Amino acid sequence: MFATFIAIGLVDKWGRKPVLKVGFAVMASAMAILGYFLHAGISTSFEQYSAAFVLLVFIVGFAMSAGPLIWVLCSEIQPLKARDFGITVSTATNWIANMIVGATFLSFLQILGNANTFWLYAGLNLIFLIVTFFVIPETKGVSLEQIEDNLMAGKPLSKLGC
Repeated sequence: MFATFIAIGLVDKWGRKPVLKVGFAVMASAMAILGYFLHAGISTSFEQYSAAFVLLVFIVGFAMSAGPLIWVLCSEIQPLKARDFGITVSTATNWIANMIVGATFLSFLQILGNANTFWLYAGLNLIFLIVTFFVIPETKGVSLEQIEDNLMAGKPLSKLGC
């Protein structure tokens, strides 16, 4: 929970994209390292604590970036006339994605194995990092009216904050 305050403190200083980039990089790294630990085998107390620590690093990466910032970005890029519908769709999409992860996690563990499951999640976070680089708009310091004007002018999503 305290990591969310990192997002609050950095989002207006660094911008949305840099915070998301750091968060996805931290999450991808943590999942890859945890996958390696599981692949190599966890037998000692030190290895167990290390694996738990890496999982906590993942949680911090999520809580300081993607967790809160998705809500900020989804609310900023919706046009005023359709904001209620847009936020409804983005909220439903977010919760459906959460449900899919929760519903498939145990199946992935059985089918792919422990290490491969976490490497899959590391890969997904790398994809999210790439999407952040090329698709997510930077809206730091841009008014909602300017974002809407850019949206209505047909600018691509990545250019809404320009």
